[in-house]
Amino acid sequence: MKDRSPPDSLAREWTALAADAARLDDSRFLKIYHLLEQVGDKAPVQGALDTLRPRLAALRPPRRPSLSRLFFRPVEDLLDDPQTYARRLNRIARSTLAPCWRTARERMDPALLAEIQRELGRTDPRDLRAFVTLGEPLWMSGALAVREVVRACHEGLKFKVDNFGRDDDVLRQLEAIAGFLEVGREIETLKLTLPEKPIGELAESHVEAIKEALAELGAVDPGRTTPLLLVLTSRMKRPGELLKMLGDVKLGGTVAEKEGLARDLSGYVVGNLLRQTSDIERAKPGVEQAADLAKAAERLTEGLNSVNDTVAGLRDKELTGRVAAARTGIANLVVRNVVAEIDQTLVDTLFAGTPDGGLPDAQVRQAEELALALRRSARLAPHLGIQREVNAKIGDVRRRLETETEGRLRGGRSAADDPEVQRQVFSSLRMIEILAGSDEAERLYRDWKRRLG
Repeated sequence: MKDRSPPDSLAREWTALAADAARLDDSRFLKIYHLLEQVGDKAPVQGALDTLRPRLAALRPPRRPSLSRLFFRPVEDLLDDPQTYARRLNRIARSTLAPCWRTARERMDPALLAEIQRELGRTDPRDLRAFVTLGEPLWMSGALAVREVVRACHEGLKFKVDNFGRDDDVLRQLEAIAGFLEVGREIETLKLTLPEKPIGELAESHVEAIKEALAELGAVDPGRTTPLLLVLTSRMKRPGELLKMLGDVKLGGTVAEKEGLARDLSGYVVGNLLRQTSDIERAKPGVEQAADLAKAAERLTEGLNSVNDTVAGLRDKELTGRVAAARTGIANLVVRNVVAEIDQTLVDTLFAGTPDGGLPDAQVRQAEELALALRRSARLAPHLGIQREVNAKIGDVRRRLETETEGRLRGGRSAADDPEVQRQVFSSLRMIEILAGSDEAERLYRDWKRRLG
């Protein structure tokens, strides 16, 4: 069989081209990269890309979105995997996207889709504003098409079942997608103005941009603000701040409609926090993930605390009950997955050592992460009502650290003569410093020196 692989000289030319490209400025370098990317999977091209990878790793050029990815861009913050999708939360299951795109595309102008596809191929993947310009006609046409799909589902059971199955919840999802697409330009333009998610602090300019976008949409129809609000709450660490902003925004409609919007949005925020907590619990995390879990619990608690004032002002018993349920869920998450076994794991990590008696740096860092997770839990405890459990666990950790350290100090050579024992002592003191402060660590050190030399 004839060998059709390119000759070595051609491969060398591609590699030389890549080496020259690596010396260009970022913009020209990325143009060469995109040209190589379009050539395909040919062997010499792959060799050239191997040459470019060190530079690519630093630049991390974003991938150009497909036409369908651009279509669903305004919805991407509300997407859930099918196994974690929860009804009645105004969210979208990813499994709905493919049939939605297929049936909507059939109802859209092929010439429009072809033109947008061509422009996508010419657009710099980093030019996010260009994607908004390209996306606007796609989203407007798509919103009409998705609403036609919904009508077709209502008019023909066979069409609905063949494309989406029998579950009527999919119709709610399709209606929601159409709503997001109708204000796709406003959603994507505002996202470019705001910090990357998760959004922590908002500058005054960010607040004004949000208020202006809400006012413009609300002047047409207060209901048009809902998709934008849902996207923003999904991107913010403290979504309650957005609820407070609503009070300062002049929307069309009555006071009762505005209060209803605040109530619906509060319900979404609380429900979303409950969903995220359940997702973490469902994954059955271990204590080795305590640091990440404590950070997640902090984010969830921060989000829940941010809606307290708004929920209290609404005086809605059902919503108040859901807030309490969310708080209990986060508290259980912390107690079961961070606090429960952390004393055993932390002390074992710090004192396990190696066969020659050494203590690897990686184990010290791991023990520090566990101690920091417990300290983070202590900061959350007053908000979650778990002070007793967390304080008791900190006491357990301290007692076990002191017992193990004093045992090392009493055995064998003195600490002054054994660098590994000294390292164990200072590692223990570092854990005490994290959990109880530097003054307590210093007091304990002086006590050990006085009693054990």
